[in-house]
Amino acid sequence: MRRTVLVLLALLSLIALAGCGSGGGGGKATVLKPGEQISMKGLRFHPDHAQVTVGQKVTWVDDESVPHDVKADSGASFASRTFGHHGTYSFTPTKAGTIKYECTLHPGMTGKLTVVAK
Repeated sequence: MRRTVLVLLALLSLIALAGCGSGGGGGKATVLKPGEQISMKGLRFHPDHAQVTVGQKVTWVDDESVPHDVKADSGASFASRTFGHHGTYSFTPTKAGTIKYECTLHPGMTGKLTVVAK
């Protein structure tokens, strides 16, 4: 059993390092409407580059059986606890700018929020 778990963890790490993780929000941002969420599925954020307005609550939801977290790398200061399937974490930006974030449990699983003034 332990060997199976170790093999699965090694495979997940290799998949993330091989580029199956999110690229961190390259390209055009997806404009999130109030109430829309950022999904965590397939070791990626969907969308991986989102645009929101100042004061708009952003919620990440774990849509797979693998646990995740969300931590800001730049542009803001937030860090969730690890949460599992259907778990969520929310953050409300207070100023315009760019926020880069990651799931610290899965190398290469990164995203970006572009926050614009109302």
